[in-house]
Amino acid sequence: MRIKAPKDFWSGVMFVGLAVVAFVTSQGYSLGTSTKMGPGYFPVVLSLVLGILGLVLVARSLVLAGEALEAFHGRAIAVLVVAIVAFGLMIGKLGLVVALGLVTAFSAMASAQFRAFEVVALSAFVTLISVLIFVVALRLPLSVWPSF
Repeated sequence: MRIKAPKDFWSGVMFVGLAVVAFVTSQGYSLGTSTKMGPGYFPVVLSLVLGILGLVLVARSLVLAGEALEAFHGRAIAVLVVAIVAFGLMIGKLGLVVALGLVTAFSAMASAQFRAFEVVALSAFVTLISVLIFVVALRLPLSVWPSF
């Protein structure tokens, strides 16, 4: 048995792993029936769908040829993890606009094609859309501007 499509294989393994975690985690909830769904119904069904998708990808990787895996980009992953943690730490004091602007700009450094103008434009767009969705439309109690 030879893996002909490593990308498909590892994607399938990831989906199966997520499915197992979701299925095990949802076992503490009542399943209910299809007409009267309990809180565990959706996670169980979703985990089954993810598991089936994962198994299809693994089987496909053994039959069809596909792309090889690219090199592991540890720097990019580290930058994104630090950006997410920084956002969580900054949003309380700096507000949504400043925190999201800084985090978007910082996360753009994970890319090898970092261009200042595009980063500023992306940061402004993401911040505007986020304020419109979360503060205006959903009326979430988020501080928009810094509170010192």
